[in-house]
This record gives sequence, C-alpha cells and structure tokens, in this order.
Amino acid sequence: MQECYKVRNSEGFLVDSCTGEVVDFDNYTYQDYSNLEYYERASSQKRETEKEIKDMKKIVLNYLQSVMTEKEKEMFYKILQKIDEKKLDAAYYLAIYEYILSKENKTVDRNYLKFLKTIKGLGKYSIRQKKKLLRKILKEDPVVDFINNEYHGNKDEALRIYELLKKHGILYGKVETRKKILLKYLSDQKLKERLFEEERMKEIERTLLLLNIRDFESFSFI
Repeated sequence: MQECYKVRNSEGFLVDSCTGEVVDFDNYTYQDYSNLEYYERASSQKRETEKEIKDMKKIVLNYLQSVMTEKEKEMFYKILQKIDEKKLDAAYYLAIYEYILSKENKTVDRNYLKFLKTIKGLGKYSIRQKKKLLRKILKEDPVVDFINNEYHGNKDEALRIYELLKKHGILYGKVETRKKILLKYLSDQKLKERLFEEERMKEIERTLLLLNIRDFESFSFI
C-alpha cells in the first residue's frame, strides 16, 4: 500500500501526495466561478432595464413639455416637488398630467392616446394606480372631484350638502357608496330640507351655548 505524505505544491499549499487534494485549508480559499457568466449577463440586463426606464421617463417628460400650457407646467412641477424623486416614473408623470387636466375640466385627446400606444409596458392601469397614490399624497377627495368635474347640477349646493353629510356622520363606505348617498340627498328635496334643518338646529344650539358661556363669564359672584 502506497504511503501518503503532505507535500507543498508549486503554489505553496500543502497537498495530499496521493490524491493531490489541498489539506492546508487555513491558507487556501476556493472561488467558484461557474456562475460568473450568469451574473455578468444578469448585471448587463439590469443596466439595460435601468437605461430603458430612464429613456422612457425622458420621452414622456419631453412629450408632456410639448403639449402642456405654461400654467399646466407650473402645476406639474409644483406637484413633482411633493413626490419622492426615487418613486417617480413615466406612469407617475402621465398620472400628474391627467390629474391636472381633470382640474381644468379637460379630457385627454386622441394624440395623447396614440402616444400612450407607442410606449411599451405603460398602460392605463399603471397610470390609474399612480393617480390613486397621487390623490393620497395631495389628500384630495375623489367625491369632490366628481362634483367639480362630472356632476351637472348645482355644484355649490352639492359641495355644501356633501360637507354637511360628512359633518353629521351620514356618509360611510368607499367612494362609490359616498357618491350614491350624496346623489340620493341631491335628488330628494325632503332629505335636503331635513339636512338643512338639522344644521340650523345645531347652529342654534351652538349659539345658545356660546351665549350661556358669556353670561356665566360676565356673572359676578361678589
């Protein structure tokens, strides 16, 4: 039987003379390069994706610059300042633009819709999701937007009734539910009168309470 020894190879490591295996593990490190090609490819793809995202943002921003009025541009950049720059993407830019149009009672035109089709991976759903986030950031009420932009009746009255419904705790549920409650009151004169009467009574109670407080403060105990 062959006797095996620890010998030092040309690289300076102790190896088994029979098998050639390294036995000096304290001074030996093994690097597996089998996946190096994969990581290089993945890194390259990541760089390409990041470049595509930057390019898409630039394309969208340039387009918006070409179609927005000076007033719209001013509103656009004011809103941008309220959003974390790291979260901004092409969909966010478009969501802001559509939001601004809604504030001006405008709708997107055919050219805008054609432009959207030219941008790969950017659909109406992603823009809609960004608009939801935008409303939260700007703390706006979608029911108020509905009154201002879609309701065809007396907007001032609708806004007043909506505020009273909130004030008296009559509203509940999600946006569509709140809209239905509002429209119900707007279409029913008796409900409106009852709501206004309730507010008048509350106002009288508040006035009487203030008068009582003043009388108490002016009362002399001497």
